[in-house]
Amino acid sequence: MSDESETDRLINTDVSALSGPEMREHLDAVERRMKELLRAELELLEGSAQVLADRPELQARLDYLRSVDLNNPPSPT
Repeated sequence: MSDESETDRLINTDVSALSGPEMREHLDAVERRMKELLRAELELLEGSAQVLADRPELQARLDYLRSVDLNNPPSPT
C-alpha cells in the first residue's frame, strides 16, 4: 500500500463502527503513521541546511522534532 493510500485509509475509517479492540488497533496504527511522517519531516529538515538558514522557524521545528520520541509504539498483540 502506498504512503498516501495508507494515510487516506486511516483518515477515512469510520471509527463509529469499530469495536473497542478495533478502535485501539486503529489508534495504534494512526500513531505509528504519524510518527513515520514526523521521522520523514525530521530527515528532510536535517538534510536542508540552507532552508534552515533562510527560515528560522524551521530550525525551531527541527529542534522540536529532535525532542520528540519518534519510536513506534508496540504492535498490538
